[in-house]
Amino acid sequence: MSEALCTICARGGSKGVKNKNIKELCGKPLIAYSIEQARACGLFEHVVLSTDSDEIASVAIKYGAEVFFKRGAELASDA
Repeated sequence: MSEALCTICARGGSKGVKNKNIKELCGKPLIAYSIEQARACGLFEHVVLSTDSDEIASVAIKYGAEVFFKRGAELASDA
């Protein structure tokens, strides 16, 4: 495993599908698939989630991602 860092960005304010990152798909939240693949590939020392949502952060931690901080609303817009 290298010292590479994987970042996964998951904004809480989805316009199309509300809370899509934590919606269940085949028994687990959508964000879990990205986290599990990043961890399983063996390329990354850290899999870090960037989000503005406490709920998404909580789910990500459950599936093995690291969350160092919650990003501010000004960095979580779709503009």
